[in-house]
Amino acid sequence: MRRLTALLLLALCVPAAAQMYLGAEVGPDAFLRAEEAKSDTSGEDAFAWALGTEVSTATLYAVFESTAPEQEMFKYLRRGIYRQELAALLLLSERSAVPFSKLAAELPKAGGFAGLAKKYKADAVALFGEAGRLKAAADLRLPLFLVVSTSTFSAPVSTAPAPALPDEKN
Repeated sequence: MRRLTALLLLALCVPAAAQMYLGAEVGPDAFLRAEEAKSDTSGEDAFAWALGTEVSTATLYAVFESTAPEQEMFKYLRRGIYRQELAALLLLSERSAVPFSKLAAELPKAGGFAGLAKKYKADAVALFGEAGRLKAAADLRLPLFLVVSTSTFSAPVSTAPAPALPDEKN
């Protein structure tokens, strides 16, 4: 009985761990005001540039009524218009000679692209299919317009001599 009492007292005297590490920690500065969170829009910007290369410049100027059509596309992509929807609206604007800004403003009221196409007597399915092909072509060009990281990583440079070229006389 004395041994049990001694063990119990010894167990109570040993400090127990107050915290458990669960794989995530919060530092003392976690609740201080930090920078505003900014969304990454580089993908939309790159898509607008890529889409601009797939459509003629004259069409872009006419549709967006601007000499900076990419800026207009950035604006609409950031407002929530989807990429294929942007391409479809661009095609509808080109075919109906209605400015893109007017079509974009009417889009929610029309109940979507199908309602808007019906209003302007266009085939919504055909336009959306063609817009899908236009989007796919722009997606292929997308990596050309993405910003390249300028990290400070450098690959190790070999100091070994270059291998000798084979003799062409043989």
